[in-house]
Amino acid sequence: MNISIELTPELLDYIENQVKKGRYKSRSEVVREAIRMMIKEDLERLLEEKGLDLSKLEEGREKVSGVLIEKMFKGKL
Repeated sequence: MNISIELTPELLDYIENQVKKGRYKSRSEVVREAIRMMIKEDLERLLEEKGLDLSKLEEGREKVSGVLIEKMFKGKL
């Protein structure tokens, strides 16, 4: 989906520099990454308000995933 946004010259320069440096392939990629970062910050803030830590939840998820993978492939690897 395409959208149109207006940016200050400074913001546009920043985006252009990110693309020129090769960090991103396009302006759109820079904007998408910024939005993802905002979503993550909002989620972290919400979890913090509820007394939860995102990094601990991710650690737990990785441990559970590892255990499930081991069970699925036990004796097959």
